[in-house]
Amino acid sequence: MTRRYVLVARPTPSGVDLPAVAALAAACGVGYALLDQEEPTIHTALDAAARDESPVTLIPLAVPRDRYLETWIARAVANWKETRGIDLDVRITDGIDTAAGFADLVRSRMSEDGAPATASPRAFRSPAWSEIPDHTSHILVCRGPRCTVYGAGELHRTLRHDHPGALITPTGCLNPCNLGPLYITYPDGEWHTNGIRAGGCIGAARDSLTE
Repeated sequence: MTRRYVLVARPTPSGVDLPAVAALAAACGVGYALLDQEEPTIHTALDAAARDESPVTLIPLAVPRDRYLETWIARAVANWKETRGIDLDVRITDGIDTAAGFADLVRSRMSEDGAPATASPRAFRSPAWSEIPDHTSHILVCRGPRCTVYGAGELHRTLRHDHPGALITPTGCLNPCNLGPLYITYPDGEWHTNGIRAGGCIGAARDSLTE
């Protein structure tokens, strides 16, 4: 049975350079997944492997080593196995910066002068970043690891479709994670929970922590 290898990155709340992650995965001949914020998720990668009954090795993609990433990869795998009821052979490697030769690679850069920093400071003064966009409401959508597993991606897309005038902002973990996927609407300040589980359809009904 051919083993699958999947790079797993941890984006910041602002996102990740997906083309760079995808290019690295393609160059290595492996797949990729994202812990949170973006897609494809770890669950997506494991679902694909399960369809082929392929064992999987997940490779944390972080320099320097990110213990949070490794811990939450393991938790995501545990949740996938529990919710899918599938006993797939899934393994996780150490972080990339523990690989033999990595420190030598970093030291090799110390022998280079590098290129001059020539960027213009105008980006910090651009008028485009000085205006609050028009919007009817502001919605914060949690894209933390658990909310991502619970369907935050689908929730985010549905909110964009159902509220075209709203300013929708993905965030890191908002808490309380077990009630996810979570989102908060402003100006009313209401917390909405279990977005994907209410009647099996996002938007069918929502619980509010303020009730």
